Amino acid sequence: MKFKRFIKIGVSLITAAALTASLSGCGKSGENSAKLVKVAVCVSDKTPAGDAIINVFKPKVEELLGDKYDIEVYPSGVLGSEKVTYDYTKAGIIEMCLVGTSMWSETPTMTIPDFPFVFRDVEHARRAYQGELGNYIKNDLESEQPVNLVAWYPNGARAFSSNKKLEGLEDFSGQKLRMPNNPIHVKLAESLGANVVIMDMGEVFTALEQGVADGQDNPLSTVKNEGWYEVQEYIYNTNHIVASLELFANDEFWNELPEEDRAAFKEAADEASDAAWDNYIEQLESDTQFMKDNGLTVTELSDEDREEMKKKIQPVYDYLDSQYEWAPEIREMINNIK
Repeated sequence: MKFKRFIKIGVSLITAAALTASLSGCGKSGENSAKLVKVAVCVSDKTPAGDAIINVFKPKVEELLGDKYDIEVYPSGVLGSEKVTYDYTKAGIIEMCLVGTSMWSETPTMTIPDFPFVFRDVEHARRAYQGELGNYIKNDLESEQPVNLVAWYPNGARAFSSNKKLEGLEDFSGQKLRMPNNPIHVKLAESLGANVVIMDMGEVFTALEQGVADGQDNPLSTVKNEGWYEVQEYIYNTNHIVASLELFANDEFWNELPEEDRAAFKEAADEASDAAWDNYIEQLESDTQFMKDNGLTVTELSDEDREEMKKKIQPVYDYLDSQYEWAPEIREMINNIK
């Protein structure tokens, strides 16, 4: 169940040199000999994961190791896209990054966080990512990528929104749904009877406002933070995919840390992971109430409709099983996690 391959690090030498030069002097002054550790974060510091990196991980490392390290956090993708900052981390241009699963085409097991309806709820997803499933993916990825997967964080449970009636499975038919350029997401929407519109995140608000797309699927926190609730009328709270973020460290940086320091970084990352999951789970209820307070009709997915939706998206499971021989075994593993 391993996937060995050569991985090309697609980083422009000019861009890499410019970034290295621009960051090389940061965090050092005078006699300060602290080692600079650059952490790129793809999400806002207002999200549970982004907040945890800044307000838990960074101060915990400082608490445990004093002034040996200068942790510089760059939130909201300011150093580049998820793929770019992951490649920077692989190349050692930056030491660490918190990103989603943009490396799935290089490491197929990183598609698992996009498998629909494999988790019973968010708490089940947390136990899987922080336990057996997370370790399985970590071991596979580290066998072929020059990174260490340090800890798992919540990205969010995806729900559907629309400016057309969306209160049950029959309402998907004919709706124009924006989906990311990912075959799992595209096939899922098509299986439900929707017409797929693929576009980048930055185009979504205007597309929803102008009717280029009727709806989309993302965590409610994204609908809130991006302001999409202003141009949507319905929420179908399906939680069909519980996506993850991963904290990666460059292999050379990680392996050269003294053992005690590496243990401290790991402790800080795990503590931040727990804080992020705790905050995210608490936030779910308030995000739902926010939608209601702003006039959106929110429908929770019933157990009956959940089972019916799983039947309707069988083509997605067929696709996954045809692409990855290990997919059925992974679904069984997750199902057996208590």
